[in-house]
Amino acid sequence: MRSYEDRYRALFQDFGYPLAGNAALSTRTIEQAEARLGVRVPASLRAYYLVAGREKRFNLSQERLLPPSEWTVEGRRLVFLEENQNVCIWGVSVRDPDAEDPAVSEGEPDDESASWHGVLKRKCSDFLACMLHHQAVYGGLPHLAFGAFTKTPISADRLAKLGWKNYGEMKGETSYSRPNQVVTVAPIALPFAKGWTVNAGARTKRDLEAIQAELGLEAG
Repeated sequence: MRSYEDRYRALFQDFGYPLAGNAALSTRTIEQAEARLGVRVPASLRAYYLVAGREKRFNLSQERLLPPSEWTVEGRRLVFLEENQNVCIWGVSVRDPDAEDPAVSEGEPDDESASWHGVLKRKCSDFLACMLHHQAVYGGLPHLAFGAFTKTPISADRLAKLGWKNYGEMKGETSYSRPNQVVTVAPIALPFAKGWTVNAGARTKRDLEAIQAELGLEAG
């Protein structure tokens, strides 16, 4: 089984932006935050910061990955990510100090204490993978087709045959990627429109055009 670090590096590699050494955060920085907060950072989240904690293209494209100096603990969850307008936050459970890859929840910030809406993903590493795809199609990748629509059936089996890797579903969207290309897919079932909405991102214009042609995307 690949380490968390290798899994995260592979994602950035697939997106067409391999992680450089200066994207890494030091162990000391994380340990200082742990000491300040009195918690142990889960291994899956620690690994992400150790390889990509200072990366900016994807970590800051839409939602904002927080530096350890801005981490807080709310309701036994370590808050490490915030929505771009601070409407919501995401926190990983620190209830069990021995848990390597615990659940991530979504919540709303508050002056006194955050209110949480339950578990969003059962594993932090899965959440990070889905969130990276989200960040990629919201500005991380340079060529985008946002809110495109298609009536062409989109299924996990079909995309797998086309070389897309499925990274799971989060908040109604399923994330897929292959070298230099990323899509998030959500079904639509309305009286006036039935099909799929697709957000697509690509390393080059040609890569994006290939997605649009392959999936039959129309303008959103």
